[in-house]
Amino acid sequence: MQRRDFLAAGSALALASSGAWAQQRAQIPAVFAASEGHSWAVPFVADAEKLWAKEGLNVTSLGFTSGRLSAEAALAGKADFATTTDSVVALAALQGQKVKVFAEFANSSTQMLVAARRDKGVVQPQDLRGKKFATMFGTAGHYFVNRYLGLHGLTTKDVTVLNLRPPEMISALAQGSIDAFAWDWWAAEDAAKVEGQGNVHVLSSAGIDKVFQSHFVLITNEQTADSKPEVLQAAVRALIGAEQVLNADAEKGAQILAARTRGSIESSRNGLSRNATRVQLAPRLLDDLVLGGQWAISEKLAQANPAELRQLYRQAIDTRALSAVAADRVKLA
Repeated sequence: MQRRDFLAAGSALALASSGAWAQQRAQIPAVFAASEGHSWAVPFVADAEKLWAKEGLNVTSLGFTSGRLSAEAALAGKADFATTTDSVVALAALQGQKVKVFAEFANSSTQMLVAARRDKGVVQPQDLRGKKFATMFGTAGHYFVNRYLGLHGLTTKDVTVLNLRPPEMISALAQGSIDAFAWDWWAAEDAAKVEGQGNVHVLSSAGIDKVFQSHFVLITNEQTADSKPEVLQAAVRALIGAEQVLNADAEKGAQILAARTRGSIESSRNGLSRNATRVQLAPRLLDDLVLGGQWAISEKLAQANPAELRQLYRQAIDTRALSAVAADRVKLA
């Protein structure tokens, strides 16, 4: 190698090393409160494909069994951002929490369903009358119970609604100490496997899309939204990258989801098929937040003037990060 070639190669290596070092130095620490389950495929892909790091974030993840618990971590300042659902946001805002939704990444009407015991006489939705019906309070499941019962001419006064966490729901239904629960579809599969006698089945979800849609979102608190715009923008870019991975190779997404949830590849394909994946902030999110707020008020979970709900929830949607990254994905005025 001639001297000038050696020097050129050395300079290139030095620049590459310097760039890598600069990129490493530029990594911004961030804490992510992550819910578990098939609903969160987009951030799971971002994690598996190292898209957080690609966008300049050094992410530490905290795991939670529900969107309500992960949201509580972010709102308490223990995490910079979290995955949760619009139902949790609706209740948090009504309770005076300074919650900020800065991206929706998927939505679904069929991730949530009702599992029931046929040997307890619950064969169709109307059979829920007088039964013990579990969900986790303050979550999308809690709101879903209201919408599902209403779809079939029932109210929460027609059932005994019990507050259980997902693992407790599964074991309680398998053991027969409750008659039904409302939670993610995979929980019904687990309950049926644990029970093992064919008594656990899924009730019809026909027509649910007309009255219920769950939005899977990234949230933060007001202080973080104002003080760490670079963190939220990087998180949004990572989500868009994950969306592109899922659109280009759904099977790869299913494999990532199966590894993360420790489930089968078939189960993960099922979970992905139930989601409409797109990073956005659209009018339907605001509309469903208002419906969720009306439900919370009617259930006496919070107090507020129903006429002020739309303004309250519009203020809870922070478009700055997504507008800075991909303005065409923001459809809210």
